[in-house]
Amino acid sequence: MLVTPPRKCFPKTIRVFLLLILMIYLSTMVRWSSKELPASKKHGAPGKIKHIVKEKKPVNPRRFSSIIKDFGISLYKDTDPKRFHINVNRTHMISVNREKPEYRPRECAFENYTIRLLPVASIVIPLYNEPWSTFERLINGILRHSPRLLIHEIIIIDDMSDLEHLGAPLDKYVEQFDFIRVHRAHERLGTMKSRVVGAKLAKGDVVVFLDSHTEVNVGWLEPLLYEISQNDTAIVQPSIDSVHPQTFEYRSYFRNNIRGHFKWNMAFEFVPVPPMQKSEIESQPTKAFDTPAIVGCAFAVNRKYFLDVGGMDTGMRTWGGEDVELSIRVWLCGGSMKIAPCSHVAHIFKKGHTFKMAYSDLVYNNRRTAEMWLGDYRKYFYFFNNGFAKPPGSSERFDIMDTVKRNYKCKDFNWLLKNVYPELEVPPEGTVYFGHMRNTGSRDCFGPGDSAVLNTYPLLVSCDCFFYYQARNVALLENGGLMTVGKCIKVEKDLLVVAPCTAESGKWALKGKLLVYTDGVSSKCASQVSNEVGFGKQDVIKLVSCENINKMFKWEFPTKLFKSQKNIK
Repeated sequence: MLVTPPRKCFPKTIRVFLLLILMIYLSTMVRWSSKELPASKKHGAPGKIKHIVKEKKPVNPRRFSSIIKDFGISLYKDTDPKRFHINVNRTHMISVNREKPEYRPRECAFENYTIRLLPVASIVIPLYNEPWSTFERLINGILRHSPRLLIHEIIIIDDMSDLEHLGAPLDKYVEQFDFIRVHRAHERLGTMKSRVVGAKLAKGDVVVFLDSHTEVNVGWLEPLLYEISQNDTAIVQPSIDSVHPQTFEYRSYFRNNIRGHFKWNMAFEFVPVPPMQKSEIESQPTKAFDTPAIVGCAFAVNRKYFLDVGGMDTGMRTWGGEDVELSIRVWLCGGSMKIAPCSHVAHIFKKGHTFKMAYSDLVYNNRRTAEMWLGDYRKYFYFFNNGFAKPPGSSERFDIMDTVKRNYKCKDFNWLLKNVYPELEVPPEGTVYFGHMRNTGSRDCFGPGDSAVLNTYPLLVSCDCFFYYQARNVALLENGGLMTVGKCIKVEKDLLVVAPCTAESGKWALKGKLLVYTDGVSSKCASQVSNEVGFGKQDVIKLVSCENINKMFKWEFPTKLFKSQKNIK
């Protein structure tokens, strides 16, 4: 007869201890790896990049503030708001390990990435005179919210900071980590050169650039690396949240409904996504989507591709305009710019800079972009810069970008306008004023009720925030014409109508803030009016007597084109 040997029983205390060990082991595995999902939902499938690394252990560092005090340096020594353009005392009072609100689409929580198949990242942080608490909050956020397997290194490019805590205390702080190092510049580099230096020092497959006053959120890194694993010519931006420079409240920028644009003066701006793209985003809320431009505070890029395609334009000065130039270049040269809605990083949008910079440097940078990439459209850059920018002398060189153009067979700017950024409207010839025509009394803007139908009456619509696309650009021409979306704005029974352009005797003029229409016999002023018969509660624009002027008579355009350089081609 078969006899089963008796089981060895462990005392209850030992069983509890073993169970505790098992629970710790399982929780660690969940943190540093990922749960296997069905193939239809699993990210990190083999793409153009695969990199497997040995597991590295997390660390528990000493606080940076504690090390600063070891050196006898007061944590509140440098708090001048005029120098830092933020409320330094306030940021020092907030935990460097604070919990942040979740602004990701809820579907992101169910996305899963096979960590071991994602490319590893070198995180590059340009640093110049950053308060200790904003900097430590960034480092702690990276450590808390990033799988250690995915970080090859963190490289801090110190651009000759002169704050005491960024000297020996910073060196002591990073000694605790075998994957963080400080590279100290021996001359001021500026933002662009600092990033390029960091990229050249980096060894990871992907370079992630973060400003020193950003703050990463949960799950921020994996979506960026996944997108690049699928397309190594894509530059990927997180969804950018904001941190208020005075209260340090962590806020969302319209959740996940914004993207980056640039205007003809090459200035970057966040705007809501166009209606058609918004529908696509809502149907696939976790999918990265195209953006005409990114802002430079946080983005990820394949390291080799970044350097091959020219890196940042190191011919620029100090700061500003480099993100728009990079965006245009990458689009024209075969790459793409994307926003990953499941990755969120916040940025402190300051009112100024800790470094000295002349406005002329920013204009110079933007002019380089126009001269390098806009081709025949560069005249609009000069028209929209109100005379601050002048064409460069013959000595200015673009050797690196000329090489990039040849190597990548880059397209002309017209391709970008047609395929990527049709929202950048080209003003008609002879335009003097251009943009959203806004009533200064109501703050409403001109917006045709149905731009697809001729002879429609313009209505007054909100043009702020989410209603950005309801408004239409209006062009006031040198010859007295008024145009929108390729059609003319005429007068019919004292009401404005949008119709095909034909010869007409009437002329428009902006006199101060009065929009005056003259038909050769008399003049009338455009006013926003309510309760017009046939329009219900919708306000319209009507010509009325220029007497008894009130606030609803006054109009403004965002841009007056500078036309004294008509020989620009």
